[in-house]
Amino acid sequence: MSSLYKKFVKERVTDLVGQKKNIRNVTIIAHIDHGKTTLSDSLIAASGLLSKDVAAAARLLDYDLIEQQRGITIKASGISLVHSFHESDYLINLIDTPGHIDFSSHVTRGLRLTDGAVIVIDAIEGIMVQTETVTRQAMMELVRPVLFVNKVDRLMRERKLTGRKTAEEINKVVREFNAMLGKYLDDDLLEQWEVSFSNGSLSVGSALDKWGLDIVSLKDKTGGSEDPPDLANAFLEILEAIEETYRVDKHKELTEKYPIAKVILDSVVKIIPNPEVAQTYRIPSFWEGDPTSKIGKNLLSCSDDGPCICMVGDVQPDRHASSVAAVRVFSGVLTRAEPLINLRTDEERKSLQIGLHMSKTRVELPNVPAGNLAFITGLRNIAVGDTLVSKRIENMKPMSSLQYPTELVVTYTIEPKKLSELGNIQEPIEEYVRTDPALEFEVNNETGEMLLSGAGELHIEITVEKLTRQGVEVRLGKPMVLLREQITKDGNQCTGGNEGTSSFTARVVLTSEDRAPESLGTILETDPGSASWMVDATSKINPFGDETEWVKDAFRTIIRSGTKSGERMRRVGIIIEKADINSEAPETSWRDITQPLLDALRKSILTGEPVVIEPWIHLDISSPEEHVGTLTSILSKRKGQVLEINSERFLYRIEAEIPVRESFGLANEIRKSTSGWATWGAEAGGFRDIKNPDIRYE
Repeated sequence: MSSLYKKFVKERVTDLVGQKKNIRNVTIIAHIDHGKTTLSDSLIAASGLLSKDVAAAARLLDYDLIEQQRGITIKASGISLVHSFHESDYLINLIDTPGHIDFSSHVTRGLRLTDGAVIVIDAIEGIMVQTETVTRQAMMELVRPVLFVNKVDRLMRERKLTGRKTAEEINKVVREFNAMLGKYLDDDLLEQWEVSFSNGSLSVGSALDKWGLDIVSLKDKTGGSEDPPDLANAFLEILEAIEETYRVDKHKELTEKYPIAKVILDSVVKIIPNPEVAQTYRIPSFWEGDPTSKIGKNLLSCSDDGPCICMVGDVQPDRHASSVAAVRVFSGVLTRAEPLINLRTDEERKSLQIGLHMSKTRVELPNVPAGNLAFITGLRNIAVGDTLVSKRIENMKPMSSLQYPTELVVTYTIEPKKLSELGNIQEPIEEYVRTDPALEFEVNNETGEMLLSGAGELHIEITVEKLTRQGVEVRLGKPMVLLREQITKDGNQCTGGNEGTSSFTARVVLTSEDRAPESLGTILETDPGSASWMVDATSKINPFGDETEWVKDAFRTIIRSGTKSGERMRRVGIIIEKADINSEAPETSWRDITQPLLDALRKSILTGEPVVIEPWIHLDISSPEEHVGTLTSILSKRKGQVLEINSERFLYRIEAEIPVRESFGLANEIRKSTSGWATWGAEAGGFRDIKNPDIRYE
C-alpha cells in the first residue's frame, strides 16, 4: 500500500497542498459503533486508495492490531484524499476518531486540527450520549458540522418501515440534532450552521451498503426543481423505491445509483470552510496573541509568509526517529530540516522528515504550506498541545491548552512480569505516557510503587497491550478510583511565615474556568487537568528568579496532595496578595520560600470547607423492552441511579449514573446479560461527595 500512497501523493496531492481555497480539513466523529470507520472506507475508496469491493469491511484506518482484534477505534488516524467537484480538485485531509469515552481525548485533538466535522448518527439509536459529547467538543472548537444519518437500511430491513415512516424517523433525528446545536451556539451562528437538505449540510444513507442521498439526489428526482414541497415528495419517492429494493434484495444496485462517497465529500466541499476562511474566526478562540500584529495577521489569514507556526495534535513514539508528531500548520511553511522551537520547553531542534500521513504510511514532502495537516519526525521532548515556531518571536503566545471532556479517574498499580526488568521499564513507560495526555505515570519515592492512571478501564487495558507490543511487559494490580478534594466555597485570606523570614498572604478560590482572568495579576502557573491556576497579584515576584520556581512548587504540591485527606485537588485558584520574599541570604533554600506559602494556602483551603469527592459516569443505554428489567437490576446492584427510562423509536433508552468504582466489568456484564442486544455509551458524570452521593460537583 505504501507505494500506492506515495504515487497518489506525488501525482494528485502535491499540486494541491498550496491551493488553500481547495483544501478542507475535516474530522469524522460519532458515538461508538455508529459507523465512522465504515464510512471512511468508502471515502478512501473514492480516491482509488482502496478497492470499492472491500470498502465498509476493510476498516482501513483501524490499522492497529489491537483495533482489528477488538473491533473498535482507539486512536485518531489521518489520510489525505482528493475529490473532484464542479470540475475542480479538492484536497480533503481526513481524521477518523474513536467513539469510546476512554479515548475522547483523540476527538479533542482531531477537532483542534480541523475546521469541519462529519457527524454520524445511527438512524435507529438516534442521538446518544457520546454523540452530544463530541458535538459539544466540535462547537467549542468552532468546527462546522455536516450531518450523515447512517443505518437507514436498518429502518427498512429490521423495522420493516415504509418510505414515509422512514422519512419521519430521519426528520426526528435531524430536529433533535439541530436542537442540540442550539444548546452550544449563539443564535447567529446557529442560523448559519443548522443542518438541512436545502443547504447541503445533511445527507442520509447506509455506510455499510455504501449509498447515500443528498440535496442533489432530490433535485435530480424533481428535474432540478428547488421547490420545498417537490423536494419533500422526491425524498419520499426515493425512500419508497429504496424500500422496495431491499424487499426484493437488490440493494447492491443502490451503490451505483447513489454513491455515498460523492454525497459526503460534496457536502464537505460545499459546507466546510477552507483554512483561509476558517482561521479568521477559529484562531481568536484558541490564541490569545495580538490579532493586529504581523504574526496575528499571518495566523488569521493562513498566510505562507513569515515564520512557520504549527500546533501538535498527536505524538507517537518511533524507534527510528524518536517520535512522530501530527500537526496543523497555521501559518508559514513547514520545511524539512528547518529548526523548530517548542514554546513550552524553549528547546530548538531540527526535524528529520515532514510530509503527509496516509493511514499508517508517512509520505515525505520537502515542505508543507499553511492550512495543511502534516507529520514531523525527530523532535524530542514533544507533547500534545505544544506550539512550534520556526524562529524566536518576541512575546509569542502559544496556542491555548486543549480542553478534554474527561479527567483521570482510575489508577492501577503496575509491576514488571519479570522482576529482573524492574529497573528497565520506568523510562519506556514515561516516554509512552508523554504521547497520551489522558495518561499519567508516577513512582512513589517512598515505596517504589508504580502507578498508572487513565480515563477508564479500557484505556488502561489498551495502554498495557501497547506497552507489551513495545517489549515492556507489565502486570496490572487492582484498580483504584482517583478521589479528589475540592473546596465548596472561596477560602479566606491567610498568611504563612514569620517576621524576618519570607512570608506570604494568599487566598484560594473555587475556579469556574481553566485559566485565571488576567485582571487578577500575573499568571504564574496553570494546570488544565485539574482546572487550577495561580496568580501573583503583588507584581513583586521576580519571574526570572529561583524563588518563582519555588513558588510554583508550592502550587504543584497543593494540587498533588490536598489538605483534608491528601487526595489531589481540583478547581483551585490561588491568588498571592502579599509576598515578602527574603532570598538574598546565601543560605536561603527551597523550604524557606515554599513552606510559608504552603502554610498560607493550607489555612485558606480549610476555611473553604473542602470535601472528598469521587467520579461518576453518566450512562445512556439503548435496549429492546425485554432487557430493561435486567439492565436496571445491574445498575441497582452497582449502586447506580436510574434517571429516566423512555421509549424512543424502537428501543428503550435508559439514562443512569453510577460511581466509577462500580463500573469495572460493566461492559461485559451488559453484553452477556442481554446477549449483545443492548448498546451503551458513557460520558463523564462529574463528581459527588463520597459521604453524600446526592451532592454533585461539576
